[in-house]
Order: sequence, then C-alpha cells, then structure tokens
Amino acid sequence: MFLDLNSDVGESFGVYKYGSSDVINFVSSVNIACGMHAGDPMVMLRTVEMAKENNVAIGAHPGYPDLIGFGRRDFHMSKDELYAYTLYQIGSLYSFLRSKNLDMQHVKPHGSLYNKIAKDKDEAYAFLSAVRDFSKDLFVFLPPGSKSEEVALEIGLKVVREGFLDRAYNSDGSLVSRSIPGSVLKDEDFIVKRAVKMILNKSLETFDNKLINVDFQTFCVHSDTPGAQNFVKRLLKEFSDNNISIKSVRDWA
Repeated sequence: MFLDLNSDVGESFGVYKYGSSDVINFVSSVNIACGMHAGDPMVMLRTVEMAKENNVAIGAHPGYPDLIGFGRRDFHMSKDELYAYTLYQIGSLYSFLRSKNLDMQHVKPHGSLYNKIAKDKDEAYAFLSAVRDFSKDLFVFLPPGSKSEEVALEIGLKVVREGFLDRAYNSDGSLVSRSIPGSVLKDEDFIVKRAVKMILNKSLETFDNKLINVDFQTFCVHSDTPGAQNFVKRLLKEFSDNNISIKSVRDWA
C-alpha cells in the first residue's frame, strides 16, 4: 500500500523565519508558498533547490494576499481577483521550476482559501479555473466530499484527496475550525496511531465521537509544527512497520 505525504514549505519571508525546511527530506511532495500569504522570491528559489536535491515532487501553494494573517483569516476577493491572484502565484513558482528544468506536479490552496472553496462553489470555480487554464494536467490536493472537489472534477482536473494528520474532523468530513479548542491535535502517539487506522481501516473518529468512512490519498504534515522533522521520522517508521510506503502522485502510474 502506498500514499503521498505532503508538507507546506517555503513559508519564511524577509527576515522572518517560519517553519522548518528539513521536513523536505522526508516527504514525497511539497507545497511551496508563492509570496502572497508567505514566502518571497529568495525563499522560493532556495526551497525549489532543496526539493530538487531531494527528488521531491513540487506543487504551488497559493493563498490569499495576507502576509499579516498568514492566509488563515477570512478574506474577501471578487471572483475575477481570485482567478488572477491564483494564476499569478502559480506562474511565479513555475518560473523558478522552469529555470531548474523541473515540472510542477500539483496545486494546493492554503489556509482560509482552502476552507473557503471547500464550501463555496462559485469561489471554487474561480480558483480552479485558474489552475485549469494554467495546465489541465496539474493535480489538485483538496478535501474529499467538498465543493472544491466537486468543481475540480466537473472541469476536468485530477483530484488527490487530502487528509490532515494533526487536525480534528467534523462528522461531515470537514476540518474543525482552528478557533475551537482541541481542533489541532498535539499528542504524537495518538496522531501516529490514528493515521495508520485511517489508512488501513479507511475510517476516522470525528470530533463528536462518530465513525465516518474516509479514503485519503495524501496526508499533510505541517512544517511549522515544533519538532516536525522528528515527528515525520516517527510516522514513517510506523508506516513502514505496517507496510505503508510513501510515493509522490507523479509516480503512482
């Protein structure tokens, strides 16, 4: 059995250091911030070079233009603005990839944008139309059962169903809001055991103690979590013990 393991990286900018790039050594795909919610040109270049050195698949990680709020606050944009800002961010990362003779594997929306288009079909269409118009061959990492997944499939994009290891879920399969205590899981023993159960049993216990069916194809590891590198090492050991391999989406065929 295999699946993809991804991480949001390249989130520092200017003199501000955020997250750890060391996690790149242990995942199969990375989502590189494109300068709107995090990242800057120098960080993007270094992160692309690190991904290349480690033969890790690369995706664009567009977010709302909200450096102060790290793209995790509610943000209003018109549909035309969302389309243009998405295309702009994908294109900016692509310039670095092209200079290194690398391909872009996927696009994954960030933070508040990720959650907004999961529920709002019109905004999902604006965002995903930009992805499709850049390249219909790109994968998109999205939450299963969401409006964004529905729209992506409608317009012919290839969806990779994403789960979060350190986040609690509602019974409808959506993420519990970060504003609610207990929404971000911190017990590593619990997280690792839950991950293996989600993969092998294809089920998940929700925030309100219900059991729902899940079928995730990629899991996100947050590089901004303290000790992320050691956690991923431990997670991969547990995966190996249960015959679960990590492989980027581009290598699934």
